[in-house]
Amino acid sequence: MNYSFVIDNRKCIGCHACSTACKSENNVPVGVFRTWVKYTEQGAYPNTKRYFQVTRCNHCSNPPCVRICPVTAMYQREDGIVEFDPNVCIGCKACMQACPYDAIHIDPTTNTSAKCHFCAHRVERGMEPACVIVCPQHAIIAGDVDDPASEINRVLATNSVTVRKPEQGTAPKLFYIEAHDASLTPTATSHVPHDYIWSEDISAQHTNGHANGAAQENGKKATSGTMIRSLETQGHPKGGPIHVGKQKGAHLVQVAYNVHHEIPWHWPVPAYLVTKGVAAGLFLFLAVVHAFGFASVTGVTAVAGFFTSLVFTLATSVFLVMDLSRPERFLRIMFRPQQKSWLARGAFIISVFSTLLAFWWAAETVS
Repeated sequence: MNYSFVIDNRKCIGCHACSTACKSENNVPVGVFRTWVKYTEQGAYPNTKRYFQVTRCNHCSNPPCVRICPVTAMYQREDGIVEFDPNVCIGCKACMQACPYDAIHIDPTTNTSAKCHFCAHRVERGMEPACVIVCPQHAIIAGDVDDPASEINRVLATNSVTVRKPEQGTAPKLFYIEAHDASLTPTATSHVPHDYIWSEDISAQHTNGHANGAAQENGKKATSGTMIRSLETQGHPKGGPIHVGKQKGAHLVQVAYNVHHEIPWHWPVPAYLVTKGVAAGLFLFLAVVHAFGFASVTGVTAVAGFFTSLVFTLATSVFLVMDLSRPERFLRIMFRPQQKSWLARGAFIISVFSTLLAFWWAAETVS
């Protein structure tokens, strides 16, 4: 079995019935969404058109959220559904960072990760997901793509479909019929204006990750006398790969409505990067100096150096736990680790390093 979704953009009317049904069926709190409708507008009055796109978890065949989860709270079922267990999640937010589709959020009620789970409780009873049965246009199709008799199998065989970010190698199983390029690519359009049609924007979320603005005239001229522009940093421009122009032209493609996605990690993360760097750097410096005979690292120097490194290592652990949404569950990363996750591996490395450092410091102190 291999459950997947097809969104038929030819039929979607942007009614948000799927979003409402999802919230009702899964008791999704206000302010977060497991499925939502993105509005993208193109053109300038009177030549305008609005595109709707239903967005949610893509239930990837190669889900990065599952691979990075340190405690197996995010997992892939045998039927292809990517499921989550809120009773196991420690709230590290690694899955949010790994997901290239912004499909995962922290549930404000449980402080654990949550997302679309294909209404697995309904599928197990032979029913379709809530969003499918409530859509008035039958624009959402769900089913087993491995079943030749299923509707979704026939639709995929007879229509040209696209997916979001295929270059990520996640093999998403949320397929779109006649999707608009500006809707598929999150950074394809500049957010103009900074408020949506039914909601206010979060000022801290204005940037799409590209710090530089659009190329501007720099006052220089070519040999022909034509004014030239300063080039931007290599990569997508701030306005996205679909860059129509300036002034009115800049508004020819714009996002009219989307849901907000919080920045998952805050100051404890850069803080722990600093403390970890200091701890490891100081230890390696003392080890190299002593090993190559540049100086004798003994006595007070060794005790002070190793103690300082140990303090910064412990501070690293404190910052890591502080950043968890469920810090009381932090020991689960040690007792039920997901071995392929570098977060779990990192936790063991820090534990081993701090233990060895503590024994070394104790030995130097005694001697």
